[in-house]
Amino acid sequence: MKKIILTVLFVILFGLISFSMLYNGFSGVKSMTLHTYDESFDEVQPVKNPEVISTVTGILNRSNKITHTHFKIATEPTYKLKLVDQEREEILYLHEGFDKDETLITGDHSEHYYKMNQKQTDKIVQLLSK
Repeated sequence: MKKIILTVLFVILFGLISFSMLYNGFSGVKSMTLHTYDESFDEVQPVKNPEVISTVTGILNRSNKITHTHFKIATEPTYKLKLVDQEREEILYLHEGFDKDETLITGDHSEHYYKMNQKQTDKIVQLLSK
């Protein structure tokens, strides 16, 4: 009996640690808008397709969170991604070419940076540019 309880506790603890490492807090999004940095949000229709939103938030949640680091970025971002949920709006800035085949993501409300590979960036652009 004691082994079963310890095994269950270990599995629960492992699940919580894995979840906290793999989840970046992008959830509850109702609509998204993506466009180049110099365009206005008024020029583009927001994407409200739940399947597309789920795919994009999944990619964002799997991106690598960078903590305890501050970057001074000399170039303008390539894209702006506006995430709207019921409570607030957040704008993410995608800096393509930050590192070899990587994109840096900064946010207007986030204290963290995120990195994802170019393939994931291309997938987001493809899904939201339709």
